[in-house]
Amino acid sequence: MRFLTRSKPQAPARLPGFDYAEDPRIERMVFICGLHRSGTTLLEHYLASHFELSILRASVPENEGQHIQTVYSTAKSFGGPGRFAFNPALGTQILDQWKPFVVGNAPALLEKSPPNLARIGWLRKVFPGARFVILTRDPRAAAAATQKWAKTSLPELMMHWNVAHSAALADMREDDCHVLRYEDLCEDAEAALAASGLAATLTRRAEPVAIEDRFATFRNSNARYFELHEGTRYGRGAWDEFGYSV
Repeated sequence: MRFLTRSKPQAPARLPGFDYAEDPRIERMVFICGLHRSGTTLLEHYLASHFELSILRASVPENEGQHIQTVYSTAKSFGGPGRFAFNPALGTQILDQWKPFVVGNAPALLEKSPPNLARIGWLRKVFPGARFVILTRDPRAAAAATQKWAKTSLPELMMHWNVAHSAALADMREDDCHVLRYEDLCEDAEAALAASGLAATLTRRAEPVAIEDRFATFRNSNARYFELHEGTRYGRGAWDEFGYSV
């Protein structure tokens, strides 16, 4: 008889081809807060290319910081907004675990993990002075784009979008939060960044850093995902606050 055993997750490792900082001095955090398939990876590459920001690079899914620390639960086991502690010392502990994977010498570290969207209040207390980039995408497109690997229904994914963004709305503040819509980035990324106020809080690079072709352009592919909803209307929700009528 064969017994299946669950293999232990491998420890994060550095990736070849990156210039890792020897002694990163991180003074403030910039968190990208957005669900899967909302354009967070594209935004991270764009911001790191145009502004003086350090980034994380490791052998973990999508280089997300949630997979390079042990202080809080990852999305796989995360069931709601984190409320278990509000001690800034935890921020130091998390940064200590992230530092081996920091690329760049900028004092501001850019990090993206989907659960950030529901953790803004917690992250604000753990990382004083942090800024939060709330990236949204039409929930119909985000839900349909996620469905192939979420293995759940479109209505359930729409509900998840609503719950996650309701949590973000509850914790949003004008002094440290910047809202960006994926659709606006596709139309004019520079104008969207300026309108959000984010660009004014960052230091622009003298020359943009080259980006891989697959991350170089924001493309609006929403229409093909809308069709999968077959005309379903979902009524009112958190999406109304972000300018989506679904």
